Parts: sequence; C-alpha cells; structure tokens
Amino acid sequence: MPTQVQTVQSASKQPQRQASAQVGVATSYRRRAFLSGVLALGTAVLASTGCSPYPDDGEFLAGIVFAGNFVTGVSQLDRTPAVGRGLGVGNFAPYTLIATKNGAATATAVSSTTKASSPFWTDGKRDPLVKAAAQPVIFFDGSCAAPRNYRFDERLDLIRQDRQYPIFSDIPEVLTANAGKAGRASGYSAVVEVIHVSASGDLPCQSIKRFDTATGRLGQDLTEVRREYRLLQIIDPANASPPLPVQLGFFNQLVVPYVDMGPVPLTADGSKFATMPLYKATDKLKATQVTVFGTAQEAAPMVGGKPLVYSPICMEYTLSGVDAVPPPDVTLPIYATFKASTALSSCLVCKTVDVDGNLDCPFARSQLGMP
Repeated sequence: MPTQVQTVQSASKQPQRQASAQVGVATSYRRRAFLSGVLALGTAVLASTGCSPYPDDGEFLAGIVFAGNFVTGVSQLDRTPAVGRGLGVGNFAPYTLIATKNGAATATAVSSTTKASSPFWTDGKRDPLVKAAAQPVIFFDGSCAAPRNYRFDERLDLIRQDRQYPIFSDIPEVLTANAGKAGRASGYSAVVEVIHVSASGDLPCQSIKRFDTATGRLGQDLTEVRREYRLLQIIDPANASPPLPVQLGFFNQLVVPYVDMGPVPLTADGSKFATMPLYKATDKLKATQVTVFGTAQEAAPMVGGKPLVYSPICMEYTLSGVDAVPPPDVTLPIYATFKASTALSSCLVCKTVDVDGNLDCPFARSQLGMP
C-alpha cells in the first residue's frame, strides 16, 4: 500500500513555498489555496487508505474529519468589512469581521426535527454562555521528540512531526442519535476550557491523538499546568474562504482544522461568558450597511495598533431605516436605539491589510511558533 507521502507527492503539482518565519503575519491567498488543496486531497487519500507513514505509539493518523454532518454555521464563514474605535469605512474598511454563519438567525431550541445550525445552540435548557457549557481541550506546552533528522515539508506533509497538536473532546457534528443537538461525544461548544499540560521532551511528537488517552495519562507522564477559556472554532476542512491561518488539532485520531478566535472573557460575576456587541446599521436611501464592533468587559488586547476590549462571542444589534449610518463610535446615544438579537456567533476581528483582502488576525496564531 502506498504511503500518504507517496500518494500526495504523485498527485501534487504545487510549487514549493517557504514557510513564514513570523507568527501571526498577514495571511496570503497562496497559503489559503495550498491548505485547501492539501486538506481536500488528504481527505480523499487518507479516507481510502487509512494508513500513515509516521511512527507513533499506537494511535495512527486516521485521516481528516468528515464534515458532512457538521452544523451549517461552520461549513462556511462570513467575511464582513467592519469599522470601529472611531475609524470610518470610507473606501477601505480598516477591519474585517470573520464570523460563523447564521449569526442573524434566532436562537431556536433544537430538537429531532429542528437541527442545530450554530455552534451556540440550545435545546431549551442548555445555555451556551454558562461556563459549564464549555468543553475541554488538551493543549501541550513545551517541546516533544521529533523523528531523527526530521524536516517538515509543507508541500507533502499533512501534519507536522515536530509539534504535538491540541486534542479536542468533541466536534460540531449533528448525528441522528443526538436528537438535533451538535456534538458526537457530548454537547459541542466552540468555547473551550483549555487544559494546558506539560510532558518531558522525550514524548514522541503526535503520539497522542485521542482525548481519553491524554486525560488518562495526566498525573503519569503528563502534568496539568493551567487552564483558560478560549474560542477554538472547528471548521469544515473544505472551507476555502476567508483566507485565514487555519490550525490543526486531533479528535479521535482524526485531523480537525480550527481557527483560534482568542480568549473568552467572563461577566463581572464570573458565571457566564461575556459577549461583544456587533452593531449593524442600514442606510434607508442607499441600502448600505456598516458593521461596528463594540466592547465587552475584560482586558484589552491590541488590534491594528488600537486597543480593543474584545470577546470572540458576538451578539448582533441592528438598526434599519436611518438617514445615514452613524459614525463608528459606540459611545454615541444612537447606539442605544439598536435592537438586540438573541443570536450568537463565533467572531474574529482582523486588521484589513490591503485591498486584496489580506488579513492580520492577532488571535489566529499557530501552535508554538508553527508558521
């Protein structure tokens, strides 16, 4: 049986590109095209062969996750020009908002007849904003043991053997047995409690690919370091738009692509996750719409050199029929007249780098310096 590398090498015609040496730089369309092509090709190859050329300690690479049953909200991401912090749109929106679809839909309770379509779903009892709704993800800090004389080739290799990817406990899949709810193992949530663990540098890279295996080794050769809340949005492997620095993790030996949308702040009482309002105003004469991102409740990271109080969970507020869209200053009284939606979406604010649509996304980092 041919190995994955041999099969991909015979099929791939893409020219070699050097990996970027800088983490979090503006994303290029070439990277999008490459990633999309490799993921699509890798899906077909690995699904048909089920074999891996990489050494491991029993948990082989089983292929790329099949997204046919994923909730529709993560099958394609919305890309919306946005303004904020007093910066107007003019002919060039200084920011771009990346968000899961169906963000403007009402938060209808899911059932066997009404399937979950958003990563923020409810069955009438589940509140996606409470801390208990977050699912655990194992994240490996520090180094691991790569194969001897290993060198990553992004033209041919699906995964890196000098990193240990995060391991998810669930994916945004809707199964018949789940009565319309999202999740294969439990109640899927894009908001996760990241459990940072450390291991000795002798741990073979990518040797652990299952969540149960990782948790079963805590206190043995894995040690818990700390915990934090983040929004790690798993997406459809075939998603080719927008051009984002997609990262890779594992779920039950399957490779899953995801976008790191950043840390999730808590409300003042610490019981729930804070949301960031998105104000969408529509001009009644020109029917043009401008999106303005607002503020949440916690620490302020930097976006494009400007301080932004940020939450990767967005709640939409709308106002239609105005004579002209208001200035992008959410402290103005007119913003108090916007109507709140009950819908939630995963959102990522990126700086728009140029007219070609290249982006600089501060939170969409790769693991441990991976380009």
